[in-house]
Amino acid sequence: MDLLERLARWRSFADDCLDGYPWEVEEFLMDVNSRSTLQELLAASREGTSVDHRLIAAELEAVDASLRPIFNIEAFPKMSPSEWWLRYVPSYAARDFCRDFKSAYGVSIAARSKFDLDVDAMTQLSANGAAPADICLKVAEERWYVAERPALLFRACQRSLSIDRSARRALWSWATGKVSESGLRAALGK
Repeated sequence: MDLLERLARWRSFADDCLDGYPWEVEEFLMDVNSRSTLQELLAASREGTSVDHRLIAAELEAVDASLRPIFNIEAFPKMSPSEWWLRYVPSYAARDFCRDFKSAYGVSIAARSKFDLDVDAMTQLSANGAAPADICLKVAEERWYVAERPALLFRACQRSLSIDRSARRALWSWATGKVSESGLRAALGK
């Protein structure tokens, strides 16, 4: 990845954290380590490029500023205070992340996320008898939080719906635009 791609990834990570980080602990650790790489690349590429480093540095500072208020739980005190993204973790995240982080590192994080709210609502729809395909289509049509990205939608459906491996493949194909609504209905049932 080049500098701009890394910055975009850091921005996406920040958005995820602000909404309640919905991914796995391993992905979180890769994401925060990518911030260190971004810092190194920015410093190393100041010469001989056409990239406006002042704009990138300003954007990086803006993203960091959005994260600092929620990165307030000190999880790794041996890390340098100047690398706050490695030393602290968000004060809230998705339930699974919180459980796994507590298990791995002994640090408690509040379970609060848009992802969990959507999963809970999807689970309730399923418990009320809604068909899996109808739930997926409702989520997409109403542009719920989990419908913002195919991987989030897929993850939410896995957690809230009882579907087999074949249906999960069809779900992924639909979420990524490779299968139509009728194909989703055929795979998941009406």
